[in-house]
Amino acid sequence: MELNELLGIGDFMLVELSYAEQNVIGKTLDYLSKVKEKDVLETIRIYAESKELIGIAIHDTDLGFWVIFTDIIADKWQRENFVALASAIKGAKERKVTVTTEKFREGLMEFYSLGLVNRLFCDCDLNLKEECFYPRDRVESLKKVVSRFLSDKDGIKNTLEIGCGDGGATIALHESGIFPITIDVNKCEICKGVEAGVLEPTKSVVLDCSVLPSYFDREFDAVFGFMVGKLTPSELFTWDKVLREVPKVLKPNGQVLFTVSSEEETVILNEILKDDFEAEIIENKDSNGYFDLWLYMGTLRD
Repeated sequence: MELNELLGIGDFMLVELSYAEQNVIGKTLDYLSKVKEKDVLETIRIYAESKELIGIAIHDTDLGFWVIFTDIIADKWQRENFVALASAIKGAKERKVTVTTEKFREGLMEFYSLGLVNRLFCDCDLNLKEECFYPRDRVESLKKVVSRFLSDKDGIKNTLEIGCGDGGATIALHESGIFPITIDVNKCEICKGVEAGVLEPTKSVVLDCSVLPSYFDREFDAVFGFMVGKLTPSELFTWDKVLREVPKVLKPNGQVLFTVSSEEETVILNEILKDDFEAEIIENKDSNGYFDLWLYMGTLRD
């Protein structure tokens, strides 16, 4: 796993039960407050490229393996508590490791994604042959959509896909050379996609998309959302909250590509996003089914 390689360690665990919980780090702070010097064989202090302490790994005497603690996506108040507690921990042996925040974050995502597949954090009973279906005709249609979207754009590197499900549309992005962080609130869908080899473990996260700014800065060149839920009146409140968070994680001049199933839904999309994006709305004549019949392509306003 990526964290093993970054830190040069063997077996390890994280105490938080999900990537989402790394934002509040309640279990992390509780564990660190109870660590005694006799409990620690070795410590590794983990620093970002900015020289900021972002984690500590402890080789626990009784457990016999490593436990990694981090505040990399925690809020400011929790970070202050984390640094104070981590700084007080001593071990018989200590060393320092400097990592890139991107690689360390990918390692966290990988741990939780593979934890789903290994049923540490997900108890769904999957039969992949029966439950995973990736229509090839939709993939080919979406590749044309993505190609059109990218045709006049340079420098799109850091990307995010919201509501990715089990990765049915993500395949089109991958085959177009786009490898986004993929997010869905349904852990069984992420589990299916990772187990099927469609979603990348280092880039897949179980998260509520309505709280994106709690986990990501303004770091993305583009955000994708294919079939952004069914924008019916009953679902509108949920998707309104999600879509209004998207501009907060985009870089200046950031781009969005959303697909929906009807022209009426594009009207709803445009009403929600009109203050944030200069948009083009297009009928997707290459779609041959229910999916992705209309496209919303927008550029973040200055």
